Amino acid sequence: MEKNRNFFPKVSDELVGTIMNNDVFGIVSHVKPDADAIYSSLAMSEILALLGKKAYLYNDGPFLSKETLDKQYLFSQTVGKEKEEIEVVIVLDSSTKDRAGKVFENLSGKETIVIDHHSSGVPFYKEELTYIVSQSPSTTLLVDSVREALGVELTKKIAEYLFIGFLTDSGFFHFLSSEQAGPSLEKVTKFVSTGISPYRIFDYIQDGRKLSDVKKIAALLSKTDSFYDGKLLVCYEPVENDTFERPSFMIYPNLLQVEGVKVAALLKEKEDGIEFGFRAKESANVDVGEIASSIGGGGHALASGATVHGIGMEEAKTMLLKLFSSL
Repeated sequence: MEKNRNFFPKVSDELVGTIMNNDVFGIVSHVKPDADAIYSSLAMSEILALLGKKAYLYNDGPFLSKETLDKQYLFSQTVGKEKEEIEVVIVLDSSTKDRAGKVFENLSGKETIVIDHHSSGVPFYKEELTYIVSQSPSTTLLVDSVREALGVELTKKIAEYLFIGFLTDSGFFHFLSSEQAGPSLEKVTKFVSTGISPYRIFDYIQDGRKLSDVKKIAALLSKTDSFYDGKLLVCYEPVENDTFERPSFMIYPNLLQVEGVKVAALLKEKEDGIEFGFRAKESANVDVGEIASSIGGGGHALASGATVHGIGMEEAKTMLLKLFSSL
């Protein structure tokens, strides 16, 4: 990655003009939303409100983590009569049509803005109405750049939303590359200057998990497989766990602490295939974002994922070993 690369380039005049010249918006983020998806949506809604605009929040769900479940009541899973009002749809944290879900399908035909830090998939948008920056560690940081381009004040409420999305998507700074760190933390400094408490936010995200879920995660970790002399550690999540809080925040940090590990992988069994999750150590010299892209997913050099339909766990394991044979 280039040392002086622009991590937060200029937002297009067309995108800014589309927001300024319209009054009613639908905001959509990807299915099975993580905190970056939900909190970028909430921040965008607040930004529009400060401009005197109206916004409807949508997400197909399911909402699985504590910090997203807390905000579920603000999001609709269906599109009603308000569709007639909506002039522009803003899609966040999703660069593929299918990831935006059924609510986006129901809003098709509307002018569409896409703000995202993933660049994989078939484009479904006008290039001039996108702010897709794959080198950004989170969509919330890109929403902040859009806020600046719109001339909207950074309030404490917006800053907290942006900070939560950034913290979770960067693995609490763990997955920031040395090139990303400076520009990203400059933004974080501005967030904190509004009076938000990093200590309280960390506790809000990390604390309050159900003991039953912690025990399930311990059971998953106990079945971890080791490959390539311990450089690749693989954990498996059965389909029946789909109703409990996503375990990645506890699985990846634990696996990446193991001596000699370079890459931690989580294979999640789904009804129609396998969901792959990858996290890498900086010393691995492996771009897991590129590896995920090769099987239809995406992400970043140190954190990525993909879903492959029509395969089972054994086939997924074979695929995984081939993907990381260079370790």
